[in-house]
Parts: sequence; C-alpha cells; structure tokens
Amino acid sequence: MGELRRDPVKNRWVIIDPERPDREAALKVEAQPPPPLAGPCPLCPGNEAMTPPEIAALGEPSRQRNQPGWWVRVTPDLQPLCRIEGDFDRRPEGPFDVMNAVGAHEIVVESPEHHLTWAELPEQQLERVLRAYRLRSLDLRLDGRFRSLIVVKNHGDAASILQHPHSHVLAFPFVPHGIEEELRGCQEFYARKERCAFCDIMLHERVSRVRRVEETDHFVVLAPFASRFPFETWVLPLRHASDFATIDDGELVDLAGLMKRMMQMLGKVLGNQSCTIVLHTAPFDEPHTNDYHWHLEILPKTATVEGFGWGARLFVNPVTPEEAAALLRQAV
Repeated sequence: MGELRRDPVKNRWVIIDPERPDREAALKVEAQPPPPLAGPCPLCPGNEAMTPPEIAALGEPSRQRNQPGWWVRVTPDLQPLCRIEGDFDRRPEGPFDVMNAVGAHEIVVESPEHHLTWAELPEQQLERVLRAYRLRSLDLRLDGRFRSLIVVKNHGDAASILQHPHSHVLAFPFVPHGIEEELRGCQEFYARKERCAFCDIMLHERVSRVRRVEETDHFVVLAPFASRFPFETWVLPLRHASDFATIDDGELVDLAGLMKRMMQMLGKVLGNQSCTIVLHTAPFDEPHTNDYHWHLEILPKTATVEGFGWGARLFVNPVTPEEAAALLRQAV
C-alpha cells in the first residue's frame, strides 16, 4: 500500500506509491534528439545582431558591447512572456482583473559553446551563470513596478528548440501562485513555532540522512519528504537567507560545483539529464527574513503528470524519495 504524505510548507498531500505500473518508466528516461533549428543559432558568438541588444554581459575586459568575446550574455527574450515597456493600465472586466503584461523576460546565454550542458560546463563557467542571476536580481528590483523574480532553467530534453545553453530570468508585478503558497505556509509555520520551516526540514534530513543526497560547506541537497515527482530534489543553503541575491562569492563557487555534480548524478541514474530547475526566492517588496528560505528545485522530466495532478493538484509519485536519494548518492 502507498502512503499519503503532507508537505509541511504548502500543506499539500502527495501519494507516494512504488507499486504504480508507471514506476519503471520513471526510473529511466530515453534521450530524444533535439529538434532541428532552421538557420544559424541566434545565441552563438558572432550572431549577436540576431538578438535584442544585450542587457548585461560577463566577458573579456576589452570586449565591445554586442560583440563576441563574452562568457555569459543577458538579452531580452526573443519571444517574451512580458515586456518591460509601457504601464499596467489596470482595468476591470466584470468581476475579473486585467492589466497589460508588463514585466521582464530575459535570456541568460550560459556559454559561447553551443551544446554544453550544466553537467559539462566548467565549474568556473557555471559560477558565472549563477553570478549573472545575482546581478539581474539586484538590478531588476530597482524597478518599482516589479515585486518578484524567478529563474527557470530547462535542462537537456526539457530545453526549447534553442538548444544553445540558456536560462530564463523573469520579473513580475505580482508574486507567482507557487511562491505565494510557500510564503503563506512558511509564515504560518513561523507563527506557530518561531522557526523557519525549511531550516527545520534541513535539520531533520541532515540528522536522519535518509533523504539527504549530498552536503557541502554551504548547501544541502535532499529529496523532499512529500516529493511530487520522481527524483525531485531541493538545493538549500545551510545559511538561513530568504533572498538569493544575498548569496556571497564563496557560496556561488560552492553552488556551481554542486549543481554540476547534481546534473551528472541525474544522468547516471536516469540515463538523461532532462529536468527543469527553478529558483524560489522572496519577493522584492516583502520582508521574509525570518520565515522564508530561498532554494532551488530540480524537477526531472521522468513521467507525465496524471489528471489527479492537474485537476485536483493531487500528485502521485511512483518512486519514494528515500529510494531516489539512495540512487543519487550511489551515483556520486
């Protein structure tokens, strides 16, 4: 018989059932060839004119703006979900609220090399990518229209037709529902116990070691107790902090090496590194210093989400987090 497990942050129940018929499919993912790209890659060096003008870049000191010689380059997305220009024009439509899709949608081009994954990038290069996230977080919060930021990295087969390594930085005038849920749960937990929920979770997992995957000087990786998806993992800083932008240089170096190893582990265990990595960090305009804890969530693309998940938000996971953590540890 499976188990019902409750996430203490989001107060969400998950069914963990290793007897599901889709279990074997979730333990191995066959790599799919990338779809062909018609024409030159707009993110490769030498093609800078094919993207909007760059917002920021890390590169050679003598490099000219919008020219080759960059290590990491940030531009507006070619097909942005939201645009930085204009105003909100908030208006009602009957009982509904409507406003213009004002926000920021930026692309972080992670390397001049076209096909490298995070498992293959040199640690120094991956550190530069994480540094670019910090730079953009610090800059975007200066725009008073924006309340929150997320970073989304689609890795491996989860990437778009643009196979060149890149990730998305988005700033919104609202707090996305998933982050809002976490914030509310953390506030309620702190009101009851005067402790950070994520700090409590980390303490328990570091002592029990059952769901702990790896630990470094600054971070711990764990398979969450109520995992929604097979091999879902969280990467949490040991130092309590609600805002990713407060990460220091030593932590950046440590995190770069850790994320590279995590992608290598997934590749060894699943046969494919396909996953989505999402940065969860506190809103710009709300103090959550004590009750919230920034973190990265790694969500492998191993199985389709059943109708329960989308319809009732009741997720069914055929791989226990304990087994997932053990398999990942063996792959170190």
